[in-house]
Amino acid sequence: MLVQDGMVGRLIAGRFSKAERARQRSKIHLDDAALSLKMQQRYYCALRKLLPTIERCKCADDLDVKICNWIRHMWKSGEPLLYIGDGLCAMHFFMPWSKGKVPGAWKLFAVWRRLEVPSRAPPLTWDLVKSFSSYELSLGRHEMSSLLLLAFHCLLRTGELLQLYPEDILLGRSHGVLSLKGTKSGKRNAANESISITNELVVESLRSLLSHRQQCGGPSQPLWSSSHAAFRSRFKVLCERFDVQHHAFRPYSLRRGGATDLFQRTRSMECALLRGRWESSRVARIYISDGLSFLPSLRFTPKTQSMMKRFSYD
Repeated sequence: MLVQDGMVGRLIAGRFSKAERARQRSKIHLDDAALSLKMQQRYYCALRKLLPTIERCKCADDLDVKICNWIRHMWKSGEPLLYIGDGLCAMHFFMPWSKGKVPGAWKLFAVWRRLEVPSRAPPLTWDLVKSFSSYELSLGRHEMSSLLLLAFHCLLRTGELLQLYPEDILLGRSHGVLSLKGTKSGKRNAANESISITNELVVESLRSLLSHRQQCGGPSQPLWSSSHAAFRSRFKVLCERFDVQHHAFRPYSLRRGGATDLFQRTRSMECALLRGRWESSRVARIYISDGLSFLPSLRFTPKTQSMMKRFSYD
């Protein structure tokens, strides 16, 4: 079972007594725990667009025809594919009897996916991430400096990165272990996950951050002490400062860049699959192949090259 602000989050051990289990479960609604807060928001947003169509159906046999017409309207009006997938999944979640009733709608969804290339975050390079980190360190932004390196090295999703606490990191002399709780893949298997930290620069950067956090008296705060929006905003500022905003890098580019870099160094899809914690080798292959295809077109302006040369750990 998972708890985080009453929703899906960190794992609760099930080995306690009956009374203790009852106490831990008292604030959790089992139906709500099926979805994370973020996924609930996505489902509600998509369902608001689909619900008027569902309400016009007089019987279950009308459902497929009317939803197919809704999908065609969404296609012509320029709406994103995300609303279609979320809308259909939300309908099946809240109306389980609808499963298997809309084969035509799912067929149109599949056709749409084949026609339209998704907007994936392009991969960052290790050299650029190190320069971002060095620049942030020069400004005294220890949190951003360390988290950039950690996200790239450990192939972390942005949400995973921003919910880390000092207690989730164990550092040795040259290696470390990162404990991940309530991750996307961990929720599927009801288990916490861990990732080894093997890069010396990442280890020393984290050691410095944890030491600084102890001196400031804030070990109980997350490693990123501000909001998720603030992290994204700062990342955007970095891209503009290094003149790479035209490449449309996003925070998720850290994970994609880390996976692409790992595959280039090891030539092992299995290694990238395990470290990235993808459930499907097919998904990992798509992400990495797409990332590799982006690299030949990656060109840095003179300003970018100058900034990378100036802010370098080497």
